[in-house]
Amino acid sequence: MTGTSRRRFLQLSGAVAVGGALAHQTGTAYAAPLREGFHPPRIRGVNCVRVSEFGRARNRFGVNAVRYYLNPQSVATSRGTTVAQAWQSQLDSLESAVREAARQGLWSVIDLHEPPNPDRIAAQRPEFWADDANLDVLVNAWRDIVERVTPYRAYIWGYDLLNEPHNRAELPLGASKWPAWAQAITDDIRTRDTATPIVLEPGPGALPRGFIENEWIDAGPGYPVLYQGDFPLLNDPKVIYSPHVYDPHSYTHQGLSTFNKAPAATDWPDRRTYPGLLKEPYGDAHWDKDRLRELLKPIRRIQSKYRVPIYVGEYSAIRWAPGAAGYINDLTELFEEYGWSWTYHAFTEWHGWDVEYTEQMTSDANRLAAKATQPTDRELILKGYLARNAFPDPAALPAPSLLANGDFTRDADADGLADGWSKGSQATVTLAGGVQRVSCPAAGKGVDQEWVTISDENRYRLTARFRVDGPGSVRFWTYAVDDAYGHAGSKIIADASPTGQYTTRQLEFVPPAGAARISVRFWANSATAFLLDQAELVDLGPDPARRPPETTAVVTGADHVRFTAEAYNGAAVARTEYRIVGQGSGWQAVPDGGLTINPGDATVVGYRSIDTAGIVEPAKAIVMGSHAR
Repeated sequence: MTGTSRRRFLQLSGAVAVGGALAHQTGTAYAAPLREGFHPPRIRGVNCVRVSEFGRARNRFGVNAVRYYLNPQSVATSRGTTVAQAWQSQLDSLESAVREAARQGLWSVIDLHEPPNPDRIAAQRPEFWADDANLDVLVNAWRDIVERVTPYRAYIWGYDLLNEPHNRAELPLGASKWPAWAQAITDDIRTRDTATPIVLEPGPGALPRGFIENEWIDAGPGYPVLYQGDFPLLNDPKVIYSPHVYDPHSYTHQGLSTFNKAPAATDWPDRRTYPGLLKEPYGDAHWDKDRLRELLKPIRRIQSKYRVPIYVGEYSAIRWAPGAAGYINDLTELFEEYGWSWTYHAFTEWHGWDVEYTEQMTSDANRLAAKATQPTDRELILKGYLARNAFPDPAALPAPSLLANGDFTRDADADGLADGWSKGSQATVTLAGGVQRVSCPAAGKGVDQEWVTISDENRYRLTARFRVDGPGSVRFWTYAVDDAYGHAGSKIIADASPTGQYTTRQLEFVPPAGAARISVRFWANSATAFLLDQAELVDLGPDPARRPPETTAVVTGADHVRFTAEAYNGAAVARTEYRIVGQGSGWQAVPDGGLTINPGDATVVGYRSIDTAGIVEPAKAIVMGSHAR
């Protein structure tokens, strides 16, 4: 193969069970100019779709961006609706998400994870790419998105056109139509928004090998060896190129065929440790930080050659993978060295990726057995790098309601019950003009909304406006559960008698200890009818009575740090502790005069304070060392 080289790359599986990367790429490069003046703000964040967790991600972890995804096909399937109905619901959720991100002082990356094509053909299948009507689907989807988020455009960091695009029939290269389709989508967006950057995931599937130019691609047994040409640049001055990094897939996704076979396990057939020998298509190979650096070289070349920004939209290792903390740390160090933006996958989603769960393999059903009671090394590593963030100024917006469709205006399936709410088996309902009408023939459930995520460390305000027509009364109350859905406590806000007049009832409260979710309920005490036109649950922020101490790290040299701490509510600081990631030791008291670490490689140091009332500060972290960047 004269004048070219031939490379071997990790084999792509036919599907990824839980998150991860699949894909391929090819196409003609556009003669785009060098992007000398385009320098988007640096983001370090997480993939997260739980809007109620944005504040904690910002304030407890230090993220300055969230990557929020839209998956209308999955939503349609789970809810039993059409894709069109699911898409409108997704747009409503998106608007709420970017609004809350702006309110918290976060940038948003909007990821079209699945296209809203009505036939529900997955975007990885050849049939999807064979139908040019799907380009119209993508263009129209982005028209809808751009229109919805216009009020919050200053906080939109990028439009991520399509998640991990690839065509299984064209592997190991990318979908041949993707470069032209991406250009058409971009051109249409620019008729509506000329400022917001475009985020492009090259084929195949945003894999690092998609950044290779003019080489033969050997992805292993089962795939032809094919030539990959010039890198397909978009003809637009504001494009951010986005790989996803899960290599080698056999390591980062290990145990997926095993973890649900038993409540917990300490060994599994594909168990591999990083750094060490990891499985590749042609046999085992040693993987360490140097091997990861080699993996990322094609991306670095594109970054340097075309002077374009790079954003790693997803990267992770499944939590029970031995050495996962080291793998995540090595990748993050490299991203920092190269000046790339990144969002870790994922925050408060599937427990397998969640840094707030331990390294113990557990089944989905037994996941709470692995809920961490102390910060994991993976959590501290992320916090150490997130501590470097700068933030946009928060938008001056009121706090949103945590209740979905609390104004009772949406009923996508036209069943008379407002979307997001459920009803008792004997209750009959109608919905008109933003008023939910409920009739109960006997005592029991009328309507409620469950399970809304809450924290026992925060204070909330619950408000409802309703009218009881009788003959019986209506109970407005809450039912709280813990992470295992065990009863954590209940609270009656009102037992409202029939008056035929609207009344507004309100309660401010701190959830009972251990409460993780809450149900807001309107139940009949006996046969009755009632109308409901407003329900709102607002997070007022941390309970001031339980404010933890706050510690500040002051770096006085590459290898030395001292800490200052302040306590509140009449308490004093009892002690300040530290923990060095990777040493396997517990928390230790900070020595007088501060902490000195061994010079040299970057070291992640966790720290926290405890006050005399026993309140423990959520752990923070800092990256230190003469080689820390």
